[in-house]
Amino acid sequence: MSERDKKLLVYLGALIILAAAYFFVGRPFLDKIDTLSTEKMQLEQQLSEKRKALENKAMYEEGVVEANAKMQEIIDKFPADNTDEKSIMFASHAEADIPIWFSHITFAEETQTLVNGEEVQSASDVEQEQLEESVAAAEGEEVADDSVMDSDELASGRGNSAVGDLIGRDTELGLTFQVEYDNFKKYLAYIRDYEDRLVIKDIDVSYSAMTDLVSGTMVLSQYAILGDDRVLPDIDTDVEDKGTDNIFKNKDKGGSIIDLVADIASEFISKLMGGLGEEVTDTLGTDYFVKANAVTDNTSGITIGKADDAKGKSYLTSDKNDNQQITFSVEGDSGEYTVKYSIDDNVYEDKISKGSDEKLFFRIISTERAGDNDKVSLSVHVINKSDIEVVVNIEGDGSDNPRVVITEKVGEVSVNE
Repeated sequence: MSERDKKLLVYLGALIILAAAYFFVGRPFLDKIDTLSTEKMQLEQQLSEKRKALENKAMYEEGVVEANAKMQEIIDKFPADNTDEKSIMFASHAEADIPIWFSHITFAEETQTLVNGEEVQSASDVEQEQLEESVAAAEGEEVADDSVMDSDELASGRGNSAVGDLIGRDTELGLTFQVEYDNFKKYLAYIRDYEDRLVIKDIDVSYSAMTDLVSGTMVLSQYAILGDDRVLPDIDTDVEDKGTDNIFKNKDKGGSIIDLVADIASEFISKLMGGLGEEVTDTLGTDYFVKANAVTDNTSGITIGKADDAKGKSYLTSDKNDNQQITFSVEGDSGEYTVKYSIDDNVYEDKISKGSDEKLFFRIISTERAGDNDKVSLSVHVINKSDIEVVVNIEGDGSDNPRVVITEKVGEVSVNE
C-alpha cells in the first residue's frame, strides 16, 4: 500500500468518526436543545399569560360576578316548576282577557328533562324502570345496576353541579280553541308576552270568512327550571271545599271546567298567578284597571286597583249585585301625579310617575252577563286635572246589556270601546 493510500484511509477513518460523532452524539444533543428551546418559549408564553392574568385579576373577578348575575337573570325568567294549576290559569286568564274559548285541554307529561345540558330520564321513566326491575327481581332475574337517578334525586336536582344542580324541564299543553280573527292575533301576542316562558310547538288552524272565526289546535311548550333552592312558595288559597255536587258543572250557570275554575276558585287563581297582572296588560299599556263580572259565592262583582300590584294591596272590591259609582281622578304635573279611585265609599290614593310625553291608561274589563239575575254594572266618573292625557280602554262589554257607562269626563280624557 502506497503512502498516498494510507493517508486516504486515515482521512476516511477521521470522516467516519466525525460522522458517527454527529449522528450518535451531536444530533440528539441538538434535537434536545431544540426541544428545550421550544419548551422554554412555551413556558415563557404561559408565564407571560399568567402575569397578565394576575395583573387583570380584578377585571376577571368582576367579569365572573357579572356573568353569574346574567346567568341568574336568565334563570329568573323561568318559573320554578310546571304545574297543572299554572296551565289551567293560563287558559282561564286567556279566556277572560282576550277573549277566547277553549273546548279541550290536554295535560302532557314532561317530554324532556335536562341536567346541565345533559339529557336524563324523566321521573316517570325512572319509576317505570324501577317497576320493571322490581318485577324482574321478584321473578329471580338478575338486575343490572345502571346507576340512574331515582325520582327523589330527579326532583331535588342532584347530579352534575356545574350550574347549581338545576334541571330544565319542558312540558306540553294541548289546547283546542275558537276565537275571532282579531283576537287570534291578540292571543299570539299574549303567548309571546306571557310571564312564564311559552313556545308554540305545533299549531293547526282554519279560518271561516262567514263567521270570522279561527278554530284549531295548538301545542304549547312550557319551560321551567327546578332544583337547588328554586321551590314554589306555599299557597294560601282561601277557597272553601265546594263538595262533589258541582265539580264538573257550575251549578249557577253551567259552563266548562275553565269557567268553573274561574268562578269557584278565582281567589286561588289570583293568588297563585300573582293577582290580576296577566289580565291587565296589553299593547297599549295599563296603569290601573277595573274588572266587572257576576257576583258569586267566591268572586267579587267589581275589583279596581293598580295593574302592577301582584299582591292586591291596592285593590278595592264590591260584592253588591247592582250599579256602582266609580270615581277615578288624576292630579299633578311635571311627571309626578296623584291618582285616587273609589267604590262603595272606599277610597285609595296612589302616586305614579310619568314622562311628559306619556299617557295614563285606565283599563275597564267587562264580561258578558251570567243571566237575568246578574245586575252588576258601573257608572264611571273620570276626572283629569293633570297635564297628561288619561286613556280609558273598555273591553269585553256586552252590546245588548252593557255593564259600563262613562257618566262623567273632566279634562283631557279619551275613551276607547
